[in-house]
Amino acid sequence: MTALFSVCIVISLALDAAVVFSPERVRRRLAVVLVGVLLLTWVFLAVALLQIASRTESPLIPAAGVRRPDLVRSAGREVLVVLASLGGPALLATFIGGLAVRTSRRKRPRPGHMERMK
Repeated sequence: MTALFSVCIVISLALDAAVVFSPERVRRRLAVVLVGVLLLTWVFLAVALLQIASRTESPLIPAAGVRRPDLVRSAGREVLVVLASLGGPALLATFIGGLAVRTSRRKRPRPGHMERMK
Protein backbone atom coordinates (compact mmCIF):
# COMPACT_ATOMS: atom_id res chain seq x y z
CA MET A 1 0.00 0.00 0.00
CA THR A 2 2.82 2.39 0.68
CA ALA A 3 4.02 1.99 -2.91
CA LEU A 4 0.59 3.03 -4.20
CA PHE A 5 0.59 5.87 -1.70
CA SER A 6 3.94 7.09 -3.01
CA VAL A 7 2.78 6.84 -6.61
CA CYS A 8 -0.32 8.89 -5.78
CA ILE A 9 1.85 11.57 -4.12
CA VAL A 10 4.09 11.83 -7.20
CA ILE A 11 1.10 11.91 -9.55
CA SER A 12 -0.57 14.61 -7.46
CA LEU A 13 2.56 16.77 -7.60
CA ALA A 14 2.71 16.36 -11.38
CA LEU A 15 -0.97 17.21 -11.66
CA ASP A 16 -0.43 20.31 -9.50
CA ALA A 17 1.97 21.67 -12.08
CA ALA A 18 -0.29 20.57 -14.93
CA VAL A 19 -3.31 22.33 -13.42
CA VAL A 20 -1.46 25.59 -12.93
CA PHE A 21 0.23 25.68 -16.34
CA SER A 22 -2.47 24.10 -18.54
CA PRO A 23 -4.77 25.99 -20.91
CA GLU A 24 -8.18 27.09 -19.64
CA ARG A 25 -10.15 24.42 -21.50
CA VAL A 26 -8.24 21.51 -19.93
CA ARG A 27 -7.76 22.98 -16.46
CA ARG A 28 -11.13 21.93 -15.01
CA ARG A 29 -10.68 18.27 -16.00
CA LEU A 30 -7.18 18.18 -14.57
CA ALA A 31 -8.43 19.71 -11.33
CA VAL A 32 -11.05 16.96 -11.01
CA VAL A 33 -8.40 14.29 -11.63
CA LEU A 34 -6.14 15.98 -9.07
CA VAL A 35 -8.86 15.89 -6.42
CA GLY A 36 -9.47 12.20 -7.20
CA VAL A 37 -5.77 11.37 -6.83
CA LEU A 38 -5.60 13.26 -3.54
CA LEU A 39 -8.60 11.30 -2.25
CA LEU A 40 -6.87 8.07 -3.27
CA THR A 41 -3.77 9.23 -1.41
CA TRP A 42 -5.74 9.60 1.81
CA VAL A 43 -7.47 6.25 1.25
CA PHE A 44 -4.11 4.52 0.85
CA LEU A 45 -2.86 6.22 4.02
CA ALA A 46 -5.90 4.97 5.94
CA VAL A 47 -5.42 1.47 4.54
CA ALA A 48 -1.76 1.49 5.61
CA LEU A 49 -2.78 2.47 9.14
CA LEU A 50 -5.49 -0.20 9.19
CA GLN A 51 -2.96 -2.81 8.07
CA ILE A 52 -0.80 -1.98 11.06
CA ALA A 53 -3.79 -2.16 13.37
CA SER A 54 -4.91 -5.51 11.96
CA ARG A 55 -1.39 -6.91 12.22
CA THR A 56 -1.26 -6.18 15.92
CA GLU A 57 -4.92 -6.77 16.76
CA SER A 58 -4.86 -10.55 17.17
CA PRO A 59 -1.89 -10.93 19.56
CA LEU A 60 -3.03 -8.12 21.86
CA ILE A 61 -5.36 -10.37 23.84
CA PRO A 62 -4.46 -14.03 23.35
CA ALA A 63 -6.79 -16.92 24.09
CA ALA A 64 -5.49 -17.24 27.63
CA GLY A 65 -6.74 -13.72 28.36
CA VAL A 66 -3.31 -12.39 29.33
CA ARG A 67 -2.87 -8.82 28.14
CA ARG A 68 0.40 -7.76 26.57
CA PRO A 69 0.81 -3.99 27.02
CA ASP A 70 4.21 -4.04 25.32
CA LEU A 71 2.50 -4.96 22.04
CA VAL A 72 -0.02 -2.15 22.47
CA ARG A 73 2.76 0.39 23.01
CA SER A 74 4.71 -1.03 20.08
CA ALA A 75 1.66 -0.87 17.81
CA GLY A 76 0.91 2.66 18.98
CA ARG A 77 4.46 3.77 18.21
CA GLU A 78 4.34 2.12 14.81
CA VAL A 79 1.06 3.84 13.97
CA LEU A 80 2.48 7.21 15.04
CA VAL A 81 5.60 6.69 12.94
CA VAL A 82 3.56 5.77 9.87
CA LEU A 83 1.17 8.64 10.49
CA ALA A 84 4.03 11.12 10.76
CA SER A 85 6.08 9.76 7.87
CA LEU A 86 3.18 9.31 5.47
CA GLY A 87 0.72 11.85 6.83
CA GLY A 88 3.16 14.74 6.47
CA PRO A 89 3.67 14.26 2.73
CA ALA A 90 -0.07 13.65 2.30
CA LEU A 91 -0.85 16.94 4.06
CA LEU A 92 1.76 18.77 1.99
CA ALA A 93 0.45 17.31 -1.29
CA THR A 94 -3.12 18.20 -0.29
CA PHE A 95 -2.10 21.75 0.60
CA ILE A 96 -0.22 22.23 -2.68
CA GLY A 97 -3.11 20.66 -4.60
CA GLY A 98 -5.58 23.01 -2.94
CA LEU A 99 -3.44 25.97 -3.86
CA ALA A 100 -3.15 24.74 -7.44
CA VAL A 101 -6.92 24.35 -7.77
CA ARG A 102 -7.52 27.70 -6.10
CA THR A 103 -5.11 29.60 -8.35
CA SER A 104 -6.43 27.91 -11.47
CA ARG A 105 -9.96 29.20 -11.02
CA ARG A 106 -11.16 31.66 -13.59
CA LYS A 107 -10.91 35.16 -12.21
CA ARG A 108 -14.02 37.18 -12.89
CA PRO A 109 -13.59 40.92 -13.03
CA ARG A 110 -15.45 42.89 -10.43
CA PRO A 111 -18.10 45.24 -11.74
CA GLY A 112 -16.79 48.71 -12.33
CA HIS A 113 -13.14 47.77 -12.50
CA MET A 114 -12.62 49.71 -15.73
CA GLU A 115 -13.98 52.94 -14.25
CA ARG A 116 -11.48 52.82 -11.39
CA MET A 117 -8.57 52.57 -13.82
CA LYS A 118 -9.35 55.96 -15.40
